[in-house]
This record gives sequence, C-alpha cells and structure tokens, in this order.
Amino acid sequence: MRLAIVVLLAALIGSASHRPARAEPEPGAAPPAAASPPSPQAAPQMPPPAPQAPQPAPPVLPLMRVVPTGEARSIGFFAALFPDCSSQGPIVVRVLAPPKHGKVSFAQTDSFPRYAAGSPLAACNAKRVPGLKMVYEAEEGFEGLDTYRIFLINPDGTGFESEVRVSVR
Repeated sequence: MRLAIVVLLAALIGSASHRPARAEPEPGAAPPAAASPPSPQAAPQMPPPAPQAPQPAPPVLPLMRVVPTGEARSIGFFAALFPDCSSQGPIVVRVLAPPKHGKVSFAQTDSFPRYAAGSPLAACNAKRVPGLKMVYEAEEGFEGLDTYRIFLINPDGTGFESEVRVSVR
C-alpha cells in the first residue's frame, strides 16, 4: 500500500511539473477529465469491528420460604418505591423454570413491604403500597422441597434472577 501511495504521489508531482502554471484553461482545450475513483486495492481496508464484550449476567438471588401442605400462601411481595413511598411503576416477573411440585401465580395488589430497618425505605413498611404479590401452592399430597426460578424486571430497567426454594411441610 505504501508503494501505491508513493507511485501516486510521484505521478502527481511529475504531471504537475509538465503543466503550465495557469488558473484558467487554454482556449480550445478540452475540459479537464474527472478524477477516477480510487481502485479498491488503493483504498485502506478497515478492520472488522471488534466483537462486543458479553454483558454481565444479572445477579441470582436465593429466596427460601416454608409453606404448609394443602395451602396457597403469599411468599413474596415486590415493589419499587421512591423515598416518599410512591410507586416507581409496575414490576414484571417472568417464570424461567416453573415449580415441579406446585404452581406459582402473581397478582397486582397493595400490601406492606418489608425493608430492613437501616433502609432509606424502611418508613414505607408501615404503609400499603402497590406491588406484585407472589403466591405458591403445592400439589395435593406433596411434601418436601420444591424449587423454581423467576426473573424480576424493575421499572427502571434493572433486573435480577431469583432461585426460589419452597419447603412444603
């Protein structure tokens, strides 16, 4: 490629030295020929774009609950709140792997959140707030450990996966 550039420069310099230094064309002279586009071999080749690094996987948070046999129980409540306890918007949950020995359902409802005492949202624990309730019910006669996986998407676009383990007793 360097050689092609050097040859091109030499040709330009050589042809410029044989031309009269005039701004206007000579009378009766043909108009200057349009420059031909550079050949594909003379054009610099761009490297292919680098592959993008894989995005880190969202965290997987464990959740362990105990449910009595033969009963449907609310085992989780998800809410996204502002510091004044108003809702940031709806939570969306996707079931990635359903329970093997029961069923899980979700319903929009108002309930009491359970933030840790040191949380800036701990004051919201005393108020009913809108959120998503998760209910688990085991198959009739099942006793033991059931597991399933969910993916929770917050209103701000963040999300996490949770492995839910339910001890049915």
